[in-house]
Parts: sequence; C-alpha cells; structure tokens
Amino acid sequence: MKRRLIYSSTVLHVILWGLMSAFSVWAAYHGIADWSDRAQRGFWDQMGVLSLLLIIVSVSVWFFKKQIIKVKLKDREGFSWVNGSLIKGLREAHVTLGWLAFDLGLGHSVYFMVNLPTRMNRVYSGVIALVAMTVLIITGLMYRHKIMSFKTIKKCHLVISGIFGVLLVAHI
Repeated sequence: MKRRLIYSSTVLHVILWGLMSAFSVWAAYHGIADWSDRAQRGFWDQMGVLSLLLIIVSVSVWFFKKQIIKVKLKDREGFSWVNGSLIKGLREAHVTLGWLAFDLGLGHSVYFMVNLPTRMNRVYSGVIALVAMTVLIITGLMYRHKIMSFKTIKKCHLVISGIFGVLLVAHI
C-alpha cells in the first residue's frame, strides 16, 4: 500500500526554503560573530558560487531527463529500465536543486545588499537576477500545479530561465 504524504512536496519545499532563508537572512544581516568582514564576504561569495553550481546541476538534470524521454520514445526495448519513477525522481531532483540554489542565492544577495560593496553595479545586477530567479520559481510552481495552460506556463518557465541565465552571466 502506497503511503500518502500529509503535505505535498511543494509545501515541504516551501517550509524548508522558508527556514533556510530565514537563517540565511539572519546570518547575512547579523554576521557570524567570530569571523572578520573578509571571512564573511568570502563565505557569502562561496554561497553564490555554490548557488551557481546547483543551478548548473539542476539544468543538467533537466536536460538529462529530456534526453532520456526522447530516446525512450524512439527505442522502447533498449530503454526498458526507464520507468516513471526514474523520470519523477529526476524531476524532483531538478526542483529540489532549484530551491536550494534559490535559498543560497538569497543569502548571498542579502549579505551584499546589507553590506554594500563599492561596486554597486554588481549589487544591482544581482538584485535583478534574484528577481528573475524568484519569477522562475513562481512559474515553476505554476507549472507543477497546472495553474495555467500547461504549454503556456512551460514556455514561460523556459523563457524566464533563459532570461535568468543571461542575467546571471551579466552578474558574474
């Protein structure tokens, strides 16, 4: 008998994201008492790098899932090991990595907004990238819960992810 979750995975992601974000915002705003400003700046820089790596892995998982589906449709016999649970697992991995990347990117952004660096253009580009990533998360939620037409929201999510990618490259 299959167990049913009390909460949907989206609710669990949002709760986990909220807790992690609250901690990230608190740590970015108050700092870590024993660390110098330079150590804290380096830590939050690394959180930005880690967020970027998670984004790359999340996109790679998505491409991998798409390729598996495409090949499975062409060669059903050779890919008999591909089943719905594998595809669902890859989808969940994509979503989870996206939430983690967003959380780390949020902490990174808050630190640099609170402790304004001398190069403000990087702060502005980072805030714009964070807004784009927020819209990307919202369209992902809309896609997952089929709030709009499936094709429309899927295209919106893809277009916004492309825009976010360009903004992220501009920020870096």
